Formats: sequence, structure tokens, C-alpha cells
Amino acid sequence: MSGHTTPWAAGQEATRPRLRGRQRCDVAVIGAGLTGLSTALELLTVAPELRVHVVEADKVAAGASGRGTGLLGPRIGPPLHIARRRFGDEVARAAHLWSVAAVRHVLDLVRRHRIACDLVPGGQLVVASDEPAAEHQLKEHRAARMLGLPDRVEFVGRGELPEHAVRYHSGLRYGPAATLDPAALTEQLARAGEELGLVIHESSRVRGVRRGLLATLLTDGGELVADHVVVAVNAYGGALAEAPSGLLGVRVQAGVTQKLSDDQLAGLAGLADEPLIEHGEAAPYFRLTPDGRLVVGGGAVERGVHGSLASRPGRLLAAVRALSPSLAGITLDATWAGPIAVTRDGLPVLGEHRKDPWLHHAGGCNGHGLALSTYHGALLARRIAGADPGPSELPWLRSKGPWLPRGRVADRALDRYLGHLTAAAAPSGAAEDPVPPDRFAPRTEDPS
Repeated sequence: MSGHTTPWAAGQEATRPRLRGRQRCDVAVIGAGLTGLSTALELLTVAPELRVHVVEADKVAAGASGRGTGLLGPRIGPPLHIARRRFGDEVARAAHLWSVAAVRHVLDLVRRHRIACDLVPGGQLVVASDEPAAEHQLKEHRAARMLGLPDRVEFVGRGELPEHAVRYHSGLRYGPAATLDPAALTEQLARAGEELGLVIHESSRVRGVRRGLLATLLTDGGELVADHVVVAVNAYGGALAEAPSGLLGVRVQAGVTQKLSDDQLAGLAGLADEPLIEHGEAAPYFRLTPDGRLVVGGGAVERGVHGSLASRPGRLLAAVRALSPSLAGITLDATWAGPIAVTRDGLPVLGEHRKDPWLHHAGGCNGHGLALSTYHGALLARRIAGADPGPSELPWLRSKGPWLPRGRVADRALDRYLGHLTAAAAPSGAAEDPVPPDRFAPRTEDPS
């Protein structure tokens, strides 16, 4: 996996021991990201007698969990007005409330375990840059009203937008929400689990799972025998037969400015507790860090999970400079890319293997993984421990995602579609600066 530079807690080299020899546990978790670690922590909270091991190919928070932009907020699947037509009112309402429960779970997790991750509670403001997007937002607000959710999806007219968003046509305000340091959250979930007896094996890539009366995880250095296996590799599941099908790994990009001046911060102060997200599949979005830097994401999406360099850093810079006249001369301190998993229907995948009920999985959060992946890990843990089976009839509780076409022709078609999304995400009212990708090359490279 390539190295990368982000504004979050400085990542350490892998220091936890590799899996060596043949070991035994009750639950083996593949992947030390938010899903895997929240699964392990919840298991040891509700069933402390269990022996739980996490097996990680690289190090804790090496994947998307350490490369996100730290936006914790609700929303799951397609927009509400589309979800009503596709799934019916009951499922559309349940989906949004599920995502709200996910946010509240993370907020409670941070409080209970006293996790220092620069958490700033607030909301999220999704803004429309043109009239068609504003009409879409009106439909979404009407759908929220019809579903009894108006207090969770508030329409904001042009005259009511905050100072830093006056160039937009309208907005939708979502809550509850927050911003945080995702790498710090992930690392401290690991440490909280270790205090309860969790064993984490880093630098231990799982090459396969041998099935039988018990499952055996096979790595280059050893074997781990378990009663239950949790596959929490999300976008990296392509090389693992036990990962659920129907998940497509793509890379999205982000960047961060140097620390802003007091004058620049004065006009953007609202971004500290209410990030700004432009309407659109790959549109840019913005938040402030507690130390006064501006984080920007979006603007480009590419097929594949490997590589940590932003593909269109100039697009990120143009989006930042278009946000406010005070940022006209701003530069980016670093950019990076990270992998996420998406599904054809926009819904995640959470459940058990169709033929092997001891094989559990979660993934495909479609860009909303900070809240959903953490929540889904805890739900998997409770299902394994028998503490709370939860609902069973919702469309994202499934053994796999919808079928995805594969092959050269399908890949070319997908690349064209992703290219269309990237082109449509061009910052409104700004020309893209021609910044060469190697301008923001990571300071270190990991050849693995």
C-alpha cells in the first residue's frame, strides 16, 4: 500500500506483532479499520469472556479509516424522494433513521471511551449550485416532510444561507452530525479494545480462509482458528473469496490547506461545526480543522483501490479558491486519495454469508462510512454474541450487493461514467488550476 499524507493524527509504523504459528480464538476479524475495530470492541463489551483477534494486512487505520475527511453525518442510500419510489415509505424512513442512529452511536462511543479525536458536534449543510440542484433539494425536503422527518432535513432558502454560502441557490441542513479526526478515532478504538483483551496482528495479510468445522485464516506467518469470522475489508475485498460480492472499490481524493489567517477564518467560521457539501455525486465539500486549516474533498473519482496520490489536485485547489474571495491566493499543503466501496443500488451490505452463517461481513457504505461502518461493526458484534439480533427485513441486511458486470468492456464503461462524474464535479465559477499530481507526492512511500 502506498504511503500518504493527511492532516490527521500522525500514523505510526506497524508495531503490533504479526500472526505467528497456529493460534485459536472465538472471533477472528479481518481488517483493522473502523468496521473491524468497532466489531471487536463491541464484542468484548457485551461478551468479555470471548477471545477476539483482529488480523490486519498493513497497520491500524492504514486504509480508508485513516484517510477520510472526518465528516460524521446521516444519510444512506439514494435520496429520500427516490428511496420512497424504489422501496416504499416504510423502508425510506427506516433508512434515514438508521443513519441517524449510526451518528448517535459514534457520538456515544466517543463519550463512553473518552476518545480524543477533536470531535466537534454540529450539522451538515448540503448546498445547490444551480436551479436544477435547488429543485432537487425541494423534492428532498418534501419527501422528508411526507416521511415525518422535517426536523432532520431542513430546507434553507437563499436568503437564509450563512455568509460563506451566499453564492449558492439553497441548502438542506442535516443533523445530528459532527467533524472529527478519523485516524485518531480508529487508533483509539484499537487501544480501547486492547485494554479489554483484544489481540491485533498487524502486517498479517489473510491469503485465504480454510473452511471446516472451524474456520482457519491463513497468512504468510501463521494460522488463526476461529468459530466466527468477520470480513471487514470493505473496498479491499476483491482478492478475498470470503468477502461479499457486489462491492466496487473506487478512489476519492481530498486535500488540506496551510493554516488560514484570522481574516480568512472570519468569513468561514461556520465551517467549524457545519461542513459545506455541494450537491452532486463527486462535488466538492469543505470543513475546518480545529487548528484552522481547510479540508476539501471530492472533485474526482477513479476505479480501483490502490494508490494514495490525488488524481486531480488542481480540481481541489480550484474548489477552495472559488469558495471565498479571501482564498484567492491559497495553496494546498497536501493532497491524498483513499478507497471506498460502492454498490449499484447505493445501499450498504451487512449480514452473513448465505451458506456459512459463521461468516459475517459489512461494507459498501458509498461514502458515508464514518458513521455507518462504525455502527455496522457494533451491530455485527451484537448479532454474533446473541445480544440483539435486530431487524432482519431491511434491504441492506443481505449476504451480497447487487450484481456488478466485470471485464474489459464493463471496466471501460465504468471509467467513462466515473469520468462523467468527475467532469460534472468541476467547481462552479472557477477554472481548474493545472497542478501536476507529483506536486503533492507523499513524503514517504511504502512499497508494499
